[in-house]
Amino acid sequence: MAGMVVQHNMNALNAYNRLNVNVNGLKKSSEKLSSGYRINRAGDDAAGLAISEKMRSQIRGLNQAKRNSQDGISMIQTFEGALQESHSILQRMKELAAESANGTYDNATDRAAIQLEFDQLNDELNQIADTDFNGTIVLNGGEMADGLKAVNGEFNYKEYVRDPQQLDSSFVTVIDGQNADDSDTAVNMDGVWAKLNTNWNRTDASVANDGPESVDVEITYDATGGDNGTTFWKVTGATNGAVVENITATSTRNGGFTLKTTTGNIEIAKTVIDQNSLTNGDKVVLTLNNPKNSQTAATLAGAEVSNDSMVAGVKTTAFDTDDIDITVAVDAVADTDATKVTDAIYNIMDGATFTQKITANTAATDTDSSLSIKLTDDNNTELKSAANTVQSLEVYVDGEKVKLGYQFDGTDGTFKIGLLNAAGDAIGTNLMTITASKVAADTTNDTAGTKSWTIGVEHSSFDDSNKANVELKEPADASVSHSNSFTKSEAIMTYTDNITLQTGARTKDSVNFTFKYNTDGSADMGDLKANLNCSARADGLNTANLSLASQEDANYAIDQIDKAINKVSMVRASFGSIQNRLEHKIENITTTAENLTEAESTIRDTDMASEMMNYTKFNILQQAAQSMLAQANQQPQGILQLLG
Repeated sequence: MAGMVVQHNMNALNAYNRLNVNVNGLKKSSEKLSSGYRINRAGDDAAGLAISEKMRSQIRGLNQAKRNSQDGISMIQTFEGALQESHSILQRMKELAAESANGTYDNATDRAAIQLEFDQLNDELNQIADTDFNGTIVLNGGEMADGLKAVNGEFNYKEYVRDPQQLDSSFVTVIDGQNADDSDTAVNMDGVWAKLNTNWNRTDASVANDGPESVDVEITYDATGGDNGTTFWKVTGATNGAVVENITATSTRNGGFTLKTTTGNIEIAKTVIDQNSLTNGDKVVLTLNNPKNSQTAATLAGAEVSNDSMVAGVKTTAFDTDDIDITVAVDAVADTDATKVTDAIYNIMDGATFTQKITANTAATDTDSSLSIKLTDDNNTELKSAANTVQSLEVYVDGEKVKLGYQFDGTDGTFKIGLLNAAGDAIGTNLMTITASKVAADTTNDTAGTKSWTIGVEHSSFDDSNKANVELKEPADASVSHSNSFTKSEAIMTYTDNITLQTGARTKDSVNFTFKYNTDGSADMGDLKANLNCSARADGLNTANLSLASQEDANYAIDQIDKAINKVSMVRASFGSIQNRLEHKIENITTTAENLTEAESTIRDTDMASEMMNYTKFNILQQAAQSMLAQANQQPQGILQLLG
């Protein structure tokens, strides 16, 4: 046992060490109580800290994945909402197509008005397809409504420069060519052709004065031309010696123009063009076709004997094929009548059977009442005629009812077929004349009987190459580029049809949406591709190529619009299925994050009740150690008494 010393006060040292231990314990306990965490540093629990940090990483990843999934739902709802309006537009298009398919409408006015709305709806389909979510576009197939195409997945209006190209028919919404074979406009075209060159005259009997088969008229766009900006198009050239000064282009509000003759104010053509797609120097070339030549009608090969019930008399060869003259002739058909109707009638005459009763030793006369022709239409219609009496028959050509007339002429033994006149009491346009008679030189006594011939048509279509009309043609030079109406735009948008959402805390938890649908081909979409392109263009819904200009076109459009509706339904169904999946994903992420948070809490958080006991213990021990240290420091004072 040590004596009384001054240099080393062991009691004080021991009390001091215990005081430090108690201070550290109180400090840690106070830190845990004030932070709420049991582990504030690796020294508190190294293994527990490692486990806790991994759990924290997973929890935070799950919480972000939940937000990502919610963003994905918002994106899908945006695109699906846009397609909801596309559905409404397609339903309206279906109404318009059904309306145009009705036979009570007139092509030139009624259906033209319907077509105007139809074209506007197609434009809106293209703009709806440009819908973006935070700059991302998925519905337009990589091409904006204004024609800008994505390059490397980007729509870059600031940097993108279009390659020079001609203004072609894809940039012309409507071109209304005046058909010169339609009554009033036929007169117009005569006037137009005469004014193209003073030496041309379509009605002139001299072929040399009829002019070339066609003339190209070039119209150039000039945004700065005209007074008060009223004139934007100018006729700047023509081929084949046409006089440009005789033709003017008057600009219209829709960005297009009306082409007319300078004198007589005869309208040649109308165009409707999106003015936003134009820039100075853009050109349109219209080809004016000369209707100088008449139509080339069908040619017929004649007839072939298919049945013979005649009995020969003295002469063994009586009434054989050589003794019967069979003539099948086509009357001259004016170009104003050369239409698909007459073309179709020739088709049903091809292969028709002509049966005629022949009396002994005579030619066919009005007493041969059994004369008839059986057509090759769907009903095998049989035409029978009394002498010199015009009979009528209704046939349908492309859904249109046509009145056909036929008559047996007892005077010369001919059978005529043609189109009835407006009154319906005579053949207005004769198409075919069939004559079958005994050879005059054959005077052999023969019995009566019947002979049948099958009519053969070699070529049953008209040559429309010279039909008078107006066509759109691409300019010869390629120096004209389309304007960029957004040259000042700084926006860069992206295009994709493949989106990846990070919907978990691990890389493997990402979800890739390629929006595949109709993989089994069960959906009735016709030729439409199973992609996300819901624009009106050919590679999307393909409604931009539809026409309601005629009853036939409208009937075709009805079925095609149904296909487009089915495609939009499939795309929306695809979006809906993805949204439902993401909603389930969010629920699962929420549950997983909750359970992991609870697990991490058991490792990391402070048990406040338990820690309060430690805090109280160290607080008391600290006070006791301080008291003991004070007493230990007083012990060396006793040495002074020995010195006194």
